[in-house]
Amino acid sequence: MKIEKKTSKTNTRLSDADASEGKLLSTGLGWTHQIRSLTTQLDLETPRTGITIKSGDISQSILGICFPQQTLKFCDGWVRGNDATGLYLTDDARQLKTSGLWRRQGTWCPTKNIEQAIAAELILSNETLREKSDGALAVDSSLVATSAQAGRWYANSFHWEPEILGTCQYWSQGGGQNITVQCYVFQLPDTDDTVAIFTRSDEISYSVMRSEPAKKGCGSGTRKYLLKSYLFPTIIEKGVLHRGRMLGVIGPSQTKKGWCMATAEAFAHQPALLQ
Repeated sequence: MKIEKKTSKTNTRLSDADASEGKLLSTGLGWTHQIRSLTTQLDLETPRTGITIKSGDISQSILGICFPQQTLKFCDGWVRGNDATGLYLTDDARQLKTSGLWRRQGTWCPTKNIEQAIAAELILSNETLREKSDGALAVDSSLVATSAQAGRWYANSFHWEPEILGTCQYWSQGGGQNITVQCYVFQLPDTDDTVAIFTRSDEISYSVMRSEPAKKGCGSGTRKYLLKSYLFPTIIEKGVLHRGRMLGVIGPSQTKKGWCMATAEAFAHQPALLQ
């Protein structure tokens, strides 16, 4: 992983261990990583973009936080090892205080071979400065792909949806006593790489996906997919912290989808986030 050395408004931050070893953590607010022909990049000052994925002239994005642009205030941010954390305020009627932590290559994720796959968790924490407020937030991923397919891990088994996702909208409900992991897999154009997005039913409300024909120059038969997942209750109270997470993985060809099943199972068996 290459740490971007950007000019920062925040102070350089050192962990006790790093300080004792004389290591200087990046004063930048993001990272860049190359995997095969793809370049991934994160900039904490643009949380709506999330992680960008660039291949040739095509730029995609995953795990972006849908903040209102006009009222978003970036408060602070830092990078420690594989963790990039940003703190944000929405200066509107909702008065939300949100932290986003993008964690690369979580220790539990089965995609350990960094030459073959790269995984990134987005862990969101949300609270309000008002007595009561609307706390719902959405996380979206915008991808140009030649195909998209959904799968689901439930009751100790994984099943792919029989139909390839096309022009119709796709809707997935969260909640329920048993944890369900929903997986959305996108085959990127002009490459063997795929992008998979994973959600847990106990940590999101619901997800919606729609698609439209991609712009010219993106390849024959490609479509632009927008996956949006909604987290947190519509009513939250001051002093109550809500947390949720999603996972994105760039992996090998969709014909080698065993890693999707293994990742979904590992994600389902992770302990619930402390609220």
